[in-house]
Amino acid sequence: MKRKKGFLLRDVKQLNLGAMVSGAGFLLVLGASALGWRGAADILSLAFALVSLYVFASAAEGRRLDREAVSYNLLWGTGALALLTCLCAAASLRQRLGI
Repeated sequence: MKRKKGFLLRDVKQLNLGAMVSGAGFLLVLGASALGWRGAADILSLAFALVSLYVFASAAEGRRLDREAVSYNLLWGTGALALLTCLCAAASLRQRLGI
């Protein structure tokens, strides 16, 4: 899986690192929420929702280009993290906006 240029993550090592960052971000959001740091939890959830969506889009594109390099575990794992962090971000936005 080699690409010359682009905005998305390029190889499996970068995708794995992105998945670890997304997972750590989700844990930070949960920790900030548990400690009652509402503002920090809201900011972290929005930031890591964007990061996890970026990693998932990179994994999906990598899987489309090279099925051997990017496994389904990586693809569905990053998808699950993206879903969880986006749900946290949506809940925090909904609470902040009073919807």
